[in-house]
Amino acid sequence: HKMKRILVGCINHESNSFNPIITGIEDFVIFRGEEVLTKGLKPYYSSTGIIETIQKWGWEPVPAVVARAVPNGLVDYNLYTELKKDFLAYIDKALLDAPIDGICLGLHGSLKVQNIGPAEGDLLKAIREKLPDIPLTTALDMHATVTDEMIRYCDGIVGYKTAPHIDCYETGVHAAELLKKALDSSNKLCIGRVKIPMLVAGEKSETAAEPMKSLIASCVEAEKEEGLLAASVLLGFPWADSKDNGVTIVTTALNDQGLADRAALKIAKEFWAERHNFKFKVEHYDSFTSIKTAIESVMQNKEGPVFVSDSGDNPTAGSTGDSTECFEALLKQKEALKALPTKVLYSGFFDKAAVEKCFEAGEGSSLEITIGGTWDKINGKKIPCSVRVLKLVKNYSVYNSRLALVEMENIRIVLTSNHIGFGDEELLPALDVKAEDYCIVIVKLGYLEPCFQKIAKRAILAESKGCSNEVLETLDYPQTPRPIYPLDKDMDIKL
Repeated sequence: HKMKRILVGCINHESNSFNPIITGIEDFVIFRGEEVLTKGLKPYYSSTGIIETIQKWGWEPVPAVVARAVPNGLVDYNLYTELKKDFLAYIDKALLDAPIDGICLGLHGSLKVQNIGPAEGDLLKAIREKLPDIPLTTALDMHATVTDEMIRYCDGIVGYKTAPHIDCYETGVHAAELLKKALDSSNKLCIGRVKIPMLVAGEKSETAAEPMKSLIASCVEAEKEEGLLAASVLLGFPWADSKDNGVTIVTTALNDQGLADRAALKIAKEFWAERHNFKFKVEHYDSFTSIKTAIESVMQNKEGPVFVSDSGDNPTAGSTGDSTECFEALLKQKEALKALPTKVLYSGFFDKAAVEKCFEAGEGSSLEITIGGTWDKINGKKIPCSVRVLKLVKNYSVYNSRLALVEMENIRIVLTSNHIGFGDEELLPALDVKAEDYCIVIVKLGYLEPCFQKIAKRAILAESKGCSNEVLETLDYPQTPRPIYPLDKDMDIKL
């Protein structure tokens, strides 16, 4: 039995169509060819689970390209075209050495590109033109928006089962196992798919809470059935407008289309029956009430930190990171802040110009800057601030972002030169900041990441305005097929 050669790679991005930023090369982390197998093995990549599993079986991973970026606006057309060209060139090169036996990819499922729209289908089609008849399986993000092309060009699909996503690696392992089943048995894989006309805001679908907890349990239960290899709830990505919008239940079975279809339909019926039960799991108010409640909580209960999520402007949901509604609400409370036991921490803002100015001035200096409103001009404005620079950091993380920590009266603010997530557990420590030292922490996130969950004495979700606005009913979806729940509250469907 000769060593199997498996093509691996991904162009992975969650693209928010409400965000005007075009995601370019400076936003991406890109590994090509051999680099994928050396530098590109991050434990939170599904592609790492795929590669290490293949190697464990003594098979050979044939690396193409692994390209990933923090969720943001649509991906630049020229950049995507280049990455795709590179990806296909690695296939051509590999085929000169020996045939390729299988394909296993770590895609997202909600990649959108300028002038193309949904792009996974475009990439898969191009790969299929070179490698038409071998099994292809893929790991997808739970927020994948499933298109006809994805189903047409894939043999097996499995999505993450956790939100926040902590099983990316394991999902990669699972995708590799689907491929192995296809290669070992020479039976074909069959995909079952049921579409549900529904949009789900990210923060209403944490998997530790109902109804997702039970729906995921149903997937795990379904996977115990002989011949059913994977069952996934793919929620779609609510902050993009597209004709494919909605939730999709996807199953993969071994050589049994009927089994795949039945299992998908059963979970879809359960999902639709639960549609009214998708709710925020934490207390939630408008921005002003959220800030006011946090201040009252600290003053009355003398405990902290109280976390406020500026959820409408969450860069890890593809928002701009510079809308200012929550910040304006905080500035309205300037007097009340003076009575707090500590300063307030705000993490943070993507504001390249403000960071540049802080670097020019240097640590310890005082200066006038504006914060916010560069990209999101609908929900953000440039707010003049007199600040003192407390700390500067040059090359933060794989994104090589510059960071500045500034102080403005009783508020400390994190500024970044690159569009990165504010839930990274390394971000605050890089600035010598401990979140637990502050009585109130405002963070541009939705549900709190585990590093914050474990120290939060109370968590409040601000339904702030921005490109990841959690109140989906207030957003504009011209391309999304109607009726769709919850935009059309009273609709019903027969499954």
